[in-house]
Amino acid sequence: MQNRRTVVLSLAGALAGLSRAASASEATPASQAPPGTPKASVIPGTPPILDFGGGVRVPCSKAAFLTLWEGETYWLTFGAGRSSYALQANGQAVKFAGAAMQLLLLTLAFAPDRLRRVDGGGWRLKVQDVKNYVTGAIALPGKPFWPTTDANMGFGNADTFSAPPTPPAGGRGAGMPFDPASGMSNKVDAFAAYEVQKKDASLEWVRAHAKIDLAGG
Repeated sequence: MQNRRTVVLSLAGALAGLSRAASASEATPASQAPPGTPKASVIPGTPPILDFGGGVRVPCSKAAFLTLWEGETYWLTFGAGRSSYALQANGQAVKFAGAAMQLLLLTLAFAPDRLRRVDGGGWRLKVQDVKNYVTGAIALPGKPFWPTTDANMGFGNADTFSAPPTPPAGGRGAGMPFDPASGMSNKVDAFAAYEVQKKDASLEWVRAHAKIDLAGG
């Protein structure tokens, strides 16, 4: 099992890669990412910091998540997923990042008093309770970035093995990435980001286009 330092370094590498990634829905190379796509440099430390410029500094720790990072021209959220299969972990991470974007933008637009400003240019719930989010429906114009995966146990990404061993045929977990030294199936951690340009979704635009769940929000 990974220690805290390994997890933080894995997160730093994954989120740094996300900052240069292209839109997953368009599948364009990072070198052809749309203008305005946020990019970051890594500042070493404990934890490392992703510096996006303009005061946006995202810590490579759990504080990166469930936070709406506000740049001069964009909104940014991060999501994480974990599974024995990379595709499933990727899907979880993308879903988490998109859900965080929707919940936090709706809350900032309709109930900003429920949020607090945090170091690094982010917005987060004052009291971490799901009922404090404003819920509803809105078709956000933003897009998820390519998810990045990293194995949970420190053996490297399970997908990079040319011929990963598997447990005995028919046994529990057959077909899962398997580490013969530990006798355990590897868990794949995935990280994803969701970006929305402010020119496409200002807070005024959110208030005009959202359908709020009055019972929940």
